[in-house]
Amino acid sequence: MSFLKIDHEKAQQGRYMPPEGQYECLIKMAKYSMTRNGTEYLHIALLVRDDVEQEGMGESIDWSVWRKRSPGRHDPDGFAAGTIQHISKVVGFENGMEFATIDDWMRALKGRTVRVEIKHEEYNDRVRARVAYSYETEHPEVKSGSDFAPVDDEDLPF
Repeated sequence: MSFLKIDHEKAQQGRYMPPEGQYECLIKMAKYSMTRNGTEYLHIALLVRDDVEQEGMGESIDWSVWRKRSPGRHDPDGFAAGTIQHISKVVGFENGMEFATIDDWMRALKGRTVRVEIKHEEYNDRVRARVAYSYETEHPEVKSGSDFAPVDDEDLPF
């Protein structure tokens, strides 16, 4: 068996650019981030599931949730309350579930399944893929053959 078989059809330059469409994903992590200009956002890293037959299996997709410029008093940590509630619903958090902080909410996202729709948009003369919509997964059971396995903090050696 060889290390690599060259296939020019799979060649790409730079990061993976998912074609427009819907993808079943697992949430790898969520964290605060900031653009070079100082705009704050939540960076949710998605992994295109390899236990569901689809294009891009095993590839990463970045999902940005932007902090509002003028948040209202009900917007948690300045993020649109409706967006946070929608994400919570589509990843399967139980109605009435509570989180003490947004950090607790972000940690709870890890390992959750979600179906996202990717749209392409042009920004600063570059075409980018963005998560335009999110939905409940159509495949809630993650098969054991998947490359992704959530790890609990207790399992870590440090």
